[in-house]
Amino acid sequence: MNCIVIPTYNERENIEKLLSKVKEIAHVIVVDDNSPDGTGSLAKSLGAELILRNERGLGGALRDGMKRGLEEECTKIATMDADLSHDPVYLKEMFSIDADLVIGSRYVKGGGVRAWPLSRRVISFGANALARILLQTGVKDNTSNFRVYGRKAAEAAINCLSANGYEFQICSVFYVKKGGLVIKEYPIIFVDRKVGKSKLGIKEIASWFAFILRLSFRGR
Repeated sequence: MNCIVIPTYNERENIEKLLSKVKEIAHVIVVDDNSPDGTGSLAKSLGAELILRNERGLGGALRDGMKRGLEEECTKIATMDADLSHDPVYLKEMFSIDADLVIGSRYVKGGGVRAWPLSRRVISFGANALARILLQTGVKDNTSNFRVYGRKAAEAAINCLSANGYEFQICSVFYVKKGGLVIKEYPIIFVDRKVGKSKLGIKEIASWFAFILRLSFRGR
């Protein structure tokens, strides 16, 4: 059985449309950080397995969802955003690729980004360049949350115990690479959300860059 982990916070306007597209592909685990708009209860009513948390943080939500996937003996565990920026049409191919970790990549040939402001492009480029150089990951898109983990890669990723925010993606690549596992990138077109607000703010961006620096010193 394959699984898809979707972390959510106030994504009621997007979750129904997303679940209608992914629930036929794999078992869906929605990890909701107690959304005030009722995203979690809606997802459960639509047939998704629900993990309801009384805390906030993308990294923590991904870690909890992946742990549940491992407990339920999922063969592969996909992670993706709930805001429809990750097109489910890529999932079947990503599940079929022979690798420990498949990253839906915006920065390999055939990939790209639509409807992003220049500031967001610069931040993403900077974070990925820093991770690639300092952590020597050999990966072009270290920050994408659109991924498929094999069991060994998922077990490595959940060791990112201190990465509770957006830095989880970079941390998990670091640990998967450190474990000698195979990482492949698959080209995707990322489309910025049309409904709702991004949770990536100045505080999260600063934490992101600081974490890369700490991880680089730890890995030496």
